[in-house]
Amino acid sequence: MLEQLLLGKREAARALGISVRTLEHLISAREISVRRVGRRVLNSRDVLASFIRRDHPTRVMGDPLQSQKQ
Repeated sequence: MLEQLLLGKREAARALGISVRTLEHLISAREISVRRVGRRVLNSRDVLASFIRRDHPTRVMGDPLQSQKQ
């Protein structure tokens, strides 16, 4: 069976182990690029794999040290 090249938001979020809302935040922050086909927002497996391989700084909500750095 042929593997899908593009995934919808739900499938992409499931593949990354995150919520759809978190995926939407990553898309709006341009951390993950998407393809739009009509009204559908699709994620490439290659883009998701490259996102997984990158280093990502951890942000802790309400961390007083984080707010002092800004």
